[in-house]
Amino acid sequence: MQRLAFAILGVAVVVAGAIGWLGLSYRAMPVSNLGAAYIIGARVALTADHVHAIAIDQTPTFEFRRKEQDSSNKYVWQRGKIERPVACLYHETDAGRRSRYCPEQDRISLSGDQLYFSVEPGDALRIGVSDKPLENRKVTNGALYEAEGEIGIGKSVDGAAWFKITLDAEWLNVLDPPVPADAATDSDWHSCKPATRQSLRDPIVLGILPPVTARPCQIESEKSGRSLFLVHFQSGPLQWTNWTNRLGCRALLYRLMPSPSPGDLAGCIGGPWGGFDRTDLAVSFFEFTPSGEFAVIR
Repeated sequence: MQRLAFAILGVAVVVAGAIGWLGLSYRAMPVSNLGAAYIIGARVALTADHVHAIAIDQTPTFEFRRKEQDSSNKYVWQRGKIERPVACLYHETDAGRRSRYCPEQDRISLSGDQLYFSVEPGDALRIGVSDKPLENRKVTNGALYEAEGEIGIGKSVDGAAWFKITLDAEWLNVLDPPVPADAATDSDWHSCKPATRQSLRDPIVLGILPPVTARPCQIESEKSGRSLFLVHFQSGPLQWTNWTNRLGCRALLYRLMPSPSPGDLAGCIGGPWGGFDRTDLAVSFFEFTPSGEFAVIR
């Protein structure tokens, strides 16, 4: 019994030490004078196979493939969104602080839309998405499939670099990566690299966590000519708080971003892709500094 008590105490000391190390690392992180604004929709989906399984009270495995790899029809709808207002691009002129109209926390909202369905003769599906009950149909939520929206980074609306993004769960499949319908026109095929599993090492204490599935993308701004190095990743333990999420994103950037230059913009969007009834997106952005560090954009 005494050995067990000492073992528990030892584990508690290790965990407390790790948390303290992470906290010190975060406090030492430089802060950029840029701001960020965005609106990103979280879309969920189900395939026809998923719906048929749910109809007979089975719990399917929520994996998504391109049409070329899985012929089952896919039903996609927006379930939620995360927003940061354009006021967050500005500073107060007298104190150098972020605008008083920029909230500390992002606004997260959910719609009431759910998938209503019935199985017709011949196993045909009758499908509808609604925020109100539909007569004589079963109802279900979906699994997180896609994030789509626009991100602005800068010091004002007019001066910011704006980036349009679309990220979906299909591209995070490491063992069976998607095959583009047309490699010549598929934007994901050119702007992003295949997903890999990355072990985090900065700070070194993150090495105790399991590897993270992630893929790097180079997103171009249509008007400013600037680019955003964006990591699309599968969220995990670090995404429980904003500050640990930023540490995790920075660690991914150190692993994946090749030869950053001062002033380069970077960031991460993570989520529990394929998670049933999940819409929680983890978002963070950075500016690379002349001293060779990633400064967080708050």
